[in-house]
Amino acid sequence: MIFFNNYYFFGLLLFVILLSSYCFTRVFIKIMINYKYGIDLHKKNKNKIPEMGGIVPVIIASLILMPFNSILSLVLLLVGGIGVYDDLFKLTPFKKLILLGLIGGVIGYMLFGFDPFKIIIMAIGVSISSNFTNMLAGFNGLEIGLGIISAFFLGLILLLNGEYTGFKLVMIFIASYMGFFLLNKFPAKVFPGDVGTLPIGAFLATIAIKYNLILEYIIIMMPYIIDALLKFFSAGVTKREDHKPTKLGEDEKLYVPEGGYSSLSRVILKKYPMREYEIVMFIWGIGIFFGIIALLLRL
Repeated sequence: MIFFNNYYFFGLLLFVILLSSYCFTRVFIKIMINYKYGIDLHKKNKNKIPEMGGIVPVIIASLILMPFNSILSLVLLLVGGIGVYDDLFKLTPFKKLILLGLIGGVIGYMLFGFDPFKIIIMAIGVSISSNFTNMLAGFNGLEIGLGIISAFFLGLILLLNGEYTGFKLVMIFIASYMGFFLLNKFPAKVFPGDVGTLPIGAFLATIAIKYNLILEYIIIMMPYIIDALLKFFSAGVTKREDHKPTKLGEDEKLYVPEGGYSSLSRVILKKYPMREYEIVMFIWGIGIFFGIIALLLRL
């Protein structure tokens, strides 16, 4: 526990976590490039990019968190397991919602005992939040970067509330994902897969409900909520694979094809076509904006 309670040792622990995540992700890339990969559609050369790299930060975070908070560790492992299955065999959106809800219900019982209201809140929160962080995706570094931003602001609110243990738990999560992010940002050398994106929402929802930060968390999650509502009202509940992706123009800007569904990124790109890293930073900026609002609400 010395690494957790002493700030100097805790800083060292975070650095080791980040470095481990980065190094193991590099190893993962070399192993998986010929086994499980996707095509980077927004590049002219259409590179093969290893998928499911998010398994690295999920495993590292869950292992490090285990002696400090076994329930959060279990959240990452269980939801990550759903992500692995979804990456390999493709779950329907409905089955994914139900399975994630069941995990959330179990976690709610472990945290609060037999409290039906809190169990239901946890089931809904984990299920919906996990799907949100999985849906707002498609560009290098978008989902992981926005997840880190969301976690950072949630962590700051915990710090301001004097919840130092909760803050440190979030920082461990961020460090695990930051090492991966360095290889997922533009131009990406690895994709996270659902194994990497689903646990982000599950972890953050669990933290928010555990520490009674539901309102602040909803504000932080507004980019995801806007994106999900746009998709739902334009296309209903469908798989991401069913939709036509944005197109790369000769000027290396992204353009939205005619018809199809709406989303946060598509609404922006329809009005202002831009390069991939630009749309990613634009959406990160939206995330920072709502994070600041949530922070000001606390102040």
